[in-house]
Amino acid sequence: MRLITLALFITAVFCLPAIAQQQVVLTASRDNTLLETADGSTSNGIGANFFVGRVAGTGGGKIRRGLVKFDISPTVPSGAIITSVALTLNMSKTTSGTQTVVLRKVTADWGEGSSDAAGNEGGGAASVAGDATWIHRFKGTSNWTTAGGDLAAGVSASLAVGGVQSYTWSSTPELVADVQGWLANPSTNFGWIVIGGEAGPGTAKRFDSRENAIVANRPKLTISYTTSTSVADQPSVPEHIVLEFNYPNPFNPSTQIAYSLPADQTARLSVYNLLGVKVATLVDRPMTAGRHTVTWDATGMPSGLYLARLEAGGAIDMKRMVLAK
Repeated sequence: MRLITLALFITAVFCLPAIAQQQVVLTASRDNTLLETADGSTSNGIGANFFVGRVAGTGGGKIRRGLVKFDISPTVPSGAIITSVALTLNMSKTTSGTQTVVLRKVTADWGEGSSDAAGNEGGGAASVAGDATWIHRFKGTSNWTTAGGDLAAGVSASLAVGGVQSYTWSSTPELVADVQGWLANPSTNFGWIVIGGEAGPGTAKRFDSRENAIVANRPKLTISYTTSTSVADQPSVPEHIVLEFNYPNPFNPSTQIAYSLPADQTARLSVYNLLGVKVATLVDRPMTAGRHTVTWDATGMPSGLYLARLEAGGAIDMKRMVLAK
């Protein structure tokens, strides 16, 4: 068995699919500022800027948090594998030193009303129907479960932001997972919240919004992705089981594995090392016909060649994977 598995590994190394790598740059479809108030009386839906951190002076140290969303599915094709994601924002005004600014995924929908702050915009404007505020997702309709936004527990990306300039939050596994999830399920795409220093007053930073007069300074999301030409030509329900090559490959520490089934049936997707020893079972249950995707997290596994093995309906398909740490 081990000799057969080794032979399959060697064969698979020379059987790479045709991969089309592409990149798109998206502009924000929505953004806003959550300005800390007890009654949700302020917002800045169509203002030229959004804010993070705590303001000083007349603001009384109240918190500001930015919201930004990009529509993924109209531009990135369904079934694409996201390989990298980078968010670029232009920071145009600050009175504070370097602050850590983080991105967290928003877990509930929110609005961008017609509120439009004057001057430097840090004080916001009177919120209107449909605006996101500190307590409202859509003013007049629905509230956040938690004041200040309903957020995923983890941080998707973080960056030290200092003086006035453009900043890019480079790709992280979390950002890639966020966008991949939104591509697969567009109804769950509520964008990110941008959170700056909130430990004390005087930490606020202003970023240019999608309504900013300087087009080059508007939020931009750069997405790189791949599509397999061999997979693109296949029907959504294939005539036989299909195990696609994982992506990314090589990978560290996680990779996505897609497979398709011709009918509703029990599927078993396992991972073997170079010695033919099973090191992980990713799927072992009845599955529906069509395409499925699973992630293998190889944290704690040594670098080297691995074999993904799909069994279903009496058929077997295998592909090689390379873990490179």
